[in-house]
Amino acid sequence: MAKIIQLETQQQKEAKLIAGMYYGDRLAQYNLYEYCADYYYEKYRSIFYATEEAVEEIFQDSFIKLWENIACGKIYSEDNVVKGKDAQPLAGSVRTYFMGIVRLKYLEWLREHPIYATPDTEIGKEVRDNDFDVEEYISMLYGDSNNIQLEIIADLISKMSERCYEILTKFYYENKDLDTILKEIPSIESKNALKTKKHKCMETLREVANETYRRYLKYN
Repeated sequence: MAKIIQLETQQQKEAKLIAGMYYGDRLAQYNLYEYCADYYYEKYRSIFYATEEAVEEIFQDSFIKLWENIACGKIYSEDNVVKGKDAQPLAGSVRTYFMGIVRLKYLEWLREHPIYATPDTEIGKEVRDNDFDVEEYISMLYGDSNNIQLEIIADLISKMSERCYEILTKFYYENKDLDTILKEIPSIESKNALKTKKHKCMETLREVANETYRRYLKYN
């Protein structure tokens, strides 16, 4: 009798990769990295335009964020299915989920480099189709308008550690780039160290700000 060979589905493959990543399987970590990288370098040009250095930086930052989401259980593997918010299966694949992170990381990068919102990119098309100029669009993306959520964020930043307050104020309110901030805070030894610190400060701020804003909506 002929032996029946069952091929692994994409869903099963992704579930194994996510589970392996969560449990610290080095091979799974490597394979997930390559799995995302292949798709990213094939597709990123349809999402954004940036320098070669930025393309690499955005990928690395996005993969770290994916890893963090797996580590804290925001996405996880259960019964050979990758699940996320409200214990529901992902709407798309792990790769499309990853590219959603890429979009957000690109917008963070664009915050420093608004000139790259060109009409030839997805971001640029949205600018053109909605009749926004680049500065207006960046303002919209990053919430520069005077609203209650920004008031909450400003208040929270003022109560953070001295170092986080200094970094976030210089970056978001004084519109200084990382190179300038690094010169103004010589105790931070490198640009990578500054990026890591800024990332940790932003993660803390997002968590506290979201909870504070939800409480505000509940009682107002």
